[in-house]
Amino acid sequence: MTEAQKLRAVVVDDEDRARRRLIRLLAEWPDIEIVAEAASGTDAVAAIAKHNPDIVFLDVQMPDMDGFGVLAQLPSRPRYVVFTTAYDRYAIDAFAVGAIDYLLKPFGEREVERAVERARERGAQNRFQAGYPRMMAHLDAPRYLERIPVEYRKDIVLVNVGTITHFEADNEMVEIHTGAGDYTTELTLSDLESRLDPQRFFRAHRKVIVNLDKIVRLERLEGGRYLAVLGEAIRVEVSRQGSKRLREKLGIP
Repeated sequence: MTEAQKLRAVVVDDEDRARRRLIRLLAEWPDIEIVAEAASGTDAVAAIAKHNPDIVFLDVQMPDMDGFGVLAQLPSRPRYVVFTTAYDRYAIDAFAVGAIDYLLKPFGEREVERAVERARERGAQNRFQAGYPRMMAHLDAPRYLERIPVEYRKDIVLVNVGTITHFEADNEMVEIHTGAGDYTTELTLSDLESRLDPQRFFRAHRKVIVNLDKIVRLERLEGGRYLAVLGEAIRVEVSRQGSKRLREKLGIP
């Protein structure tokens, strides 16, 4: 392997121990040359701009500037980037959408080997450049609640929003109703309405939000109103204005 064939790399991670470990793993590869390392987003921008590396191992979560912010500050994107991240489901989903490579912490030799081999594949640079816009578009999409942490006895339970039939305001608290049990949260209905996917959740009236996926039947009431039947035993009245909006949302004539 000649010097000209080596992949010139920059390693970026704000955690010294993690950065040193990755550098040690990369040192096992004779065709990788570490030309710089950086412990912050600001230093990463300077190092990447100065060395114009073939590949950047870029930490996503950093206190001063995240990995995406680093790329946004550069005059042009690097040839190839491998993102490193602790578990961040939304970011990982975005990488998958863009077919972008990543290392999920804590990673080992096998994962690093996979990343290096992918970087050396023919067309790797074009793959990254083509996938990056798709990844960023996915990241820019609205992020809705998927799980809601609630206190239950002495524990914290993470309630999957897909299991929730409806939310109901009760004095200063909001009750969360699921098929498996009920919980309370300090989030207001307004908070929840702004953070839940509007394609899945609907404000039936001022005290209730219902999960549209759980509605099995709409019973007609006087005045053009509906009674939403959620499962076998749950019935929620929908306000007059709510019923109108619900008809439009569901395409009911």
